[in-house]
Amino acid sequence: MTTSLKGSQSEKTFSLPVKGVRKEVINRIRVQYSFGDFILQPSRVLFHKCEQVNISPKELGVLVLLLEFAGEVVTKEQIINDVWSGGNVGEESLTRCIYVLRRILQEGKHQRFIDTVYGKGYRFSLPVTKVVPVERPAATGSVVAVLPFKLNGQPAALGLHDAIVQAMSVYASSGLHVLPSSLTLNCSSIAATLDMLEKIRPDYYLTGYELLLPDGPCLRMELIRTQDHAVMQRTGIALGDPPSADDINGLLSAFLLQHIPHSDIGRENAGKPPAESDPLMMLSEGREEFLRYTPESLTRALALLQRCRQRLPDNTDVLCQLAECYFALGQMGILGLDSALQECGALVSEVLNIDPRHALALALGGVLNGLNAELGPAAEKFRSALTLSAQSPPVKYYYAWHLFIVGEIKRARYFAQQAFDMLPAMTAIPILMMWLAYCDDNASAALRIVDEQSGDVMRHPVLLSMKAVILCTEGQPHRAQELIDHLRHGSERDGIVFFNTLYARLFSQPAAADAERFAHMMKQPEHPMPSALLPVIMQCQGLRAAKKWFDRLSSASSPCLMLWRHDPRVKQLYVPMAE
Repeated sequence: MTTSLKGSQSEKTFSLPVKGVRKEVINRIRVQYSFGDFILQPSRVLFHKCEQVNISPKELGVLVLLLEFAGEVVTKEQIINDVWSGGNVGEESLTRCIYVLRRILQEGKHQRFIDTVYGKGYRFSLPVTKVVPVERPAATGSVVAVLPFKLNGQPAALGLHDAIVQAMSVYASSGLHVLPSSLTLNCSSIAATLDMLEKIRPDYYLTGYELLLPDGPCLRMELIRTQDHAVMQRTGIALGDPPSADDINGLLSAFLLQHIPHSDIGRENAGKPPAESDPLMMLSEGREEFLRYTPESLTRALALLQRCRQRLPDNTDVLCQLAECYFALGQMGILGLDSALQECGALVSEVLNIDPRHALALALGGVLNGLNAELGPAAEKFRSALTLSAQSPPVKYYYAWHLFIVGEIKRARYFAQQAFDMLPAMTAIPILMMWLAYCDDNASAALRIVDEQSGDVMRHPVLLSMKAVILCTEGQPHRAQELIDHLRHGSERDGIVFFNTLYARLFSQPAAADAERFAHMMKQPEHPMPSALLPVIMQCQGLRAAKKWFDRLSSASSPCLMLWRHDPRVKQLYVPMAE
């Protein structure tokens, strides 16, 4: 991932990467260090210009210590005490570590980073800039969800919805926080609206619908409290043809700011949008949320990155990270796959128009080409991406996705492992590795992948739910049930976590509530990830019903079928298509 950020939240600590490096050393990385063309982020990732640099924990510990005391001599004894925990370590180990560190920093005759102070120790000689994140107070104010208005002309309604969210988003720092339109755009039914409200829990939501009155059409708006769905206030405005977003926003600004508590904007300055947060900090936080890769963190990442894009509309780092987020939300089944891939594709095109040699954008474009069976353009994009950035973990990760899509699973596993070795903090990689091993008919390897993760990652909801599925198919449904008992039942909007846990619950002695939920879900006209239903249908209703669902998706040329084609539970459905 190419990025240059300002850091993340303060007071964030990290588990030790290996035994032997003292926690105090690693936990000093609560700031961002910049020196020369290098940036060391709070997330322990070192960048040189736009490329991530691999660095082992020992070298990282020494580098942090030297950066912390830049310009001062750090004695050999202090380094050994802090980095090697004062163990029985000879000076040759420290000398070797400094040698490797100099090579990592590409030190040469004309640019020295580390000076040797003979008989004493070492000194970092280059100027170092430290950015310390300001500890922010807990968020105050109220969160409002603006639901799509129901107008006779739906295209006008969609444009109006976007314009209202855009206009209201600038008041965030004054206590009025508006959910991004991508999270509310699909709330066109009562079920979808209630699902969104349960998951995100805004304080209020705003609805609007068109009334035909003798004097002409009118837009009736209602401010509703989420807690008990009580109407707090109603207002209305005459609708023009087409509706005037400026007129409606002018009314809404005063309406919402007057009737929502904890808003600090007075009438005298309601027309003056306050300054927003630092966009680079938003980008950093969005990246951190993306790396966690849970349904909740990806949703938060999307909101942060969309706000960041408003401030940095032509920043390729922002656009590319946002494209990655849409791809993740789509393939996880949290957003509708088709619309998520369209958003991802539009962002990739925007990046490549700015920088045709952007390796990550090329890799994302290659995956999208592969999902559309455009194998020639996909191969060309990956050839360019791997040539430009052969050591980029995200490029390798998306190449592994592409290889999976085209059926080269063993090669996909190889590149996914390479990506993981280089960037273990990217939780999406072990998730893909586990899926690849399972689809390669190696259930034991898939289970080992999750068991070998560190504590927090081992309890990751996606990995846990996938482990439950594999245990079911391996004849251990009771272990699977124990594994998912603490996972909340959720809803279809939780994506693959929901489908995996539902499959495990229905596998053996299904509860009546789960069976009813499945029956109700099958009556819904649309699903974010319809192919994720195939294993559940196969389990509950048998091969014939699953084949009927498969044929329906196939006739619609749904790209989601490509993501499930190697799943051992439904592989037989794809045999005619493969022939």
